[in-house]
Amino acid sequence: MKTTECNKVHFEENEKKAIIGLCYEVILADGLVHPNEIKTLHNLNEKLAINGIIVKEAQKTTIQEAESTLRNMSTSKKNSLARTLHEIAIADFHVHKKEVRLIIQTFKNIGIGR
Repeated sequence: MKTTECNKVHFEENEKKAIIGLCYEVILADGLVHPNEIKTLHNLNEKLAINGIIVKEAQKTTIQEAESTLRNMSTSKKNSLARTLHEIAIADFHVHKKEVRLIIQTFKNIGIGR
């Protein structure tokens, strides 16, 4: 399994919460949770040194709340996020159109690809 680029960039606690919250949304987008998606998410949590409190907060974070935080990140952080969401989306060996739509809309909303 590929290692995520996120561990090469320093993220603030609120950014970590937003990233994990958005990863949960991508995992749930197709209505199926694959074990590899969970494994990829756990690996990300370890690489970013995310504790259980942040994970619980992330699970309650709405897409809009996450995007509000992510919008203010630097370009390098947004690029790292893009690679991470890609890894989450392909973890189950199938990228569902709902995942693609969610990721594209998120990119538009946070200023990637403008």
